[in-house]
Amino acid sequence: MKKSKDKILEYLIEQCKKQKSKGKKDFVGCTTKEIANALCLQRSNVSSVLNKLYAEGKVLKIKGKPVIYTVNLPENDNKVFKTNFNFDTLIGGNGSLKKSVQQAKAAILYPPNGLHTLLLGPTGVGKTMFAELMYKFAVEKGVLSVNAPFVAFNCADYANNPQLLLAHLFGCKKGAFTGADKDRPGLVDKANGGILFLDEIHRLPPEGQEMLFMLIDKGIYTALGDIDNKKKSDVLIICATTESEGSYLLSTFTRRIPMTINIPSLKERPLEERFELICQFFKTESIRIGKEIIVSANVLRSLLLYNCNGNVGQLKSDIQLGCANAFLKYISKGEKRIIVDTIDFSNEVKQGLLLYKNYSEVIDNIIKEDMKLTFSPREGKYQIELDDNSLPKSFYEDIEKRIQELQERGVDEQDINFIMSFDIENYFKKYIRKFNREVNKHELAKIVDKKIIDLVEDFLMMATERLKRVFPSKVFYGLCLHLSSSIERIKQNKKIVNHNLKEIIEKNSEEYALALHFAGILENEFNIKIPVDEVGFISMFLSVDKNQDENVNIRPIVVVAMHGKSTASSMAEVANKLVGGENVYSYDMSLDKNPQVAYKELKDLIIKKHQGVGVILLVDMGSLGMFGELISAETGIKIKVLDMVTTIIAIECAKKAMTSNNIDEILEEVKDSVNYFSNYGKSLTQTYIPRKENIILTVCTTGEGSAIKLKNLIEEKINLKEKDIQIIPMSVADTKQMHNSINRLSKDKRIIAIVGTINPNIYGIPFISVSDFLLGDNYDKIKNIIDQVKTVKDLYDEIFEALDREFKDFDVNVFKTLCINFLDFVEDELNKDLNIDKAVGLILHLACAISKMIKNEDMPKCSKKEEIKQKYTQECFWQV
Repeated sequence: MKKSKDKILEYLIEQCKKQKSKGKKDFVGCTTKEIANALCLQRSNVSSVLNKLYAEGKVLKIKGKPVIYTVNLPENDNKVFKTNFNFDTLIGGNGSLKKSVQQAKAAILYPPNGLHTLLLGPTGVGKTMFAELMYKFAVEKGVLSVNAPFVAFNCADYANNPQLLLAHLFGCKKGAFTGADKDRPGLVDKANGGILFLDEIHRLPPEGQEMLFMLIDKGIYTALGDIDNKKKSDVLIICATTESEGSYLLSTFTRRIPMTINIPSLKERPLEERFELICQFFKTESIRIGKEIIVSANVLRSLLLYNCNGNVGQLKSDIQLGCANAFLKYISKGEKRIIVDTIDFSNEVKQGLLLYKNYSEVIDNIIKEDMKLTFSPREGKYQIELDDNSLPKSFYEDIEKRIQELQERGVDEQDINFIMSFDIENYFKKYIRKFNREVNKHELAKIVDKKIIDLVEDFLMMATERLKRVFPSKVFYGLCLHLSSSIERIKQNKKIVNHNLKEIIEKNSEEYALALHFAGILENEFNIKIPVDEVGFISMFLSVDKNQDENVNIRPIVVVAMHGKSTASSMAEVANKLVGGENVYSYDMSLDKNPQVAYKELKDLIIKKHQGVGVILLVDMGSLGMFGELISAETGIKIKVLDMVTTIIAIECAKKAMTSNNIDEILEEVKDSVNYFSNYGKSLTQTYIPRKENIILTVCTTGEGSAIKLKNLIEEKINLKEKDIQIIPMSVADTKQMHNSINRLSKDKRIIAIVGTINPNIYGIPFISVSDFLLGDNYDKIKNIIDQVKTVKDLYDEIFEALDREFKDFDVNVFKTLCINFLDFVEDELNKDLNIDKAVGLILHLACAISKMIKNEDMPKCSKKEEIKQKYTQECFWQV
């Protein structure tokens, strides 16, 4: 039984055909009431269905009282209209194409007959489709009648024969040129009363452009060879070119085209829009084939990231090719479903996977690691299919199953290796994700050998010290379970294959070296031989979330734009140096610079530097404050503007942009934080810059102000003046953001505790809930942690006591006084930050050097002495 939606659409198409066949000229279509009466349906239901059909682009809505619904009839030769959607449903219509759509609507609606328009953009961006949408909009708004023609012509078709080109366009009289055997009407005549779309207009010769002058200015033209007979044509001209506006077109021609619309390239559009385009094209192919099409996550990643020089047009063609190859396998191998995999595409498309590591966080927000999309010829765009989220019985069995599946499909070994290098990482992410919630060690010991648990604990403590990085608890629990399985597998002589091994060794060499050392310990303990492929898997655990905080290309950027020669660049330099994110860019606008030039330069800077998740634009005054909104409207890039910028605002924005992708939230938090600093007089150095070796983090999800209050509360209750401990407040949105921030801090500092409301489950760092001491006024936990941290004086005393036992040839007490004074001088006068490890290394080096000199032993030569003296003149002051 047909749905009412299908009945209504079929009835509308049938009526439009009947009206057309009877020669009806005023309009072709039906009102809501006519359809409701004919089909015996409620008028409100019919209206709802028609509006849905309009939203899907399947019907046209003609403005008037009452509104008339119609469909495009392909048998009309004057219409080459192919799009099945409208400006309201256009992908990017409220994003990167928003300004273009606004300009197009303005051009069509401008009285009395609209504005002639020039579309600019590289090949494949959809200029022809955009022109068709302008025609459709003109029909819907009653600017053109439903029978008005839409005539499209590509000037490149006859570019090598100018006479034939002009004859095709304007018509010709018999005998006008060789081959003109009869009078022929031109496309200008056919387009009378409608729209003439001229693609590749730059291929029209100058004489042709001049012939259009009169048509545009006076609405008259002459056919080739018929100068005395002037014809009239009321036509709206839309031109398109891939060239710049002034390169091939006469200035006298472009002056007569008042509206110029830029269509952005695929690279300039957000990845979310590209994903929507991909889904639309797969849906189209599903309808064309009449079968369900299932698309793997790796295919979607490849299509999102590969270098698609031909823009939207090439993207569509590449998807068609992939579907055709998948359909061939479906037919020839008798497969049950049409499954589109990476191997069905060209090498250019597959290369997109190589860029996945650089954009993994952005891509993972669009495509989950185990997601598949099913496109059906029926209603609905697609269905999301996720694999079972339960923990796989064996990490290795899933990988073996995938390899076997590819082999059965006839995929060669090289392609299998390529595909599995990405699949293994996704399997690993899925595996490790199971342990986001802390597991009880006692429960873990029931399924994992106690020896493995102890070895992993020692290994992670060593890794934390060597790599200067903290690890979430999921690494500990995941690695314990993984090793339990892999050791058993090795004992059974089962093969372990890691297709990611080469990349792991190249990109995570430190982690691999530690994993290799750990493998040696495991081999001795369990009397087994661990293959290098398994070493690669162990190092993957150490590399979990490693690059998230370094992946600045997937974070918002901060742009400081100010008047003056170096005002903005100086502020950006300070922010980048203090925060260390290198995510602040500057634009200095000299006072005598033309605002139009400044606008273009700032826009180019933002387009070049933005990473797809927004821009925070900090300005001082004047026209710069308006540029953000204009650039956002033109490019589709999300931009938030904050005026009256100060250095502390720039630093705040830079810091928060490193841990959050939501620029709206960043701006609100920055405003709150800056107000808080103003009210309480907290200096930036006191609050944020880690100066001491040991750090306590106070974290809060409701804003940095609460974290600062928590910091102050602890400092009021516990005296930290004699301790080498600093409390750093931090506002976080989630545990992932917290992990990123903690990892950055732990590279140079030792985090001894985290106090707050969210437990990040960081392995080896104690967490203290606010309620533990806030509600009961009990500070014992944090006091015990602080008491275990030795002061700098304590550490120095221990070091020099050890030296006193070792060196008997000089007075260590005198040496101690000189050393401490020297270290204070280095830190205070030379502004050098020496942590305890550097200080100990320097003390030990000086002690050995003095001992050698007293014993008249040969001192080692420094091969780079002169180079060091030239490079570090301030540090080598004793040489002056």
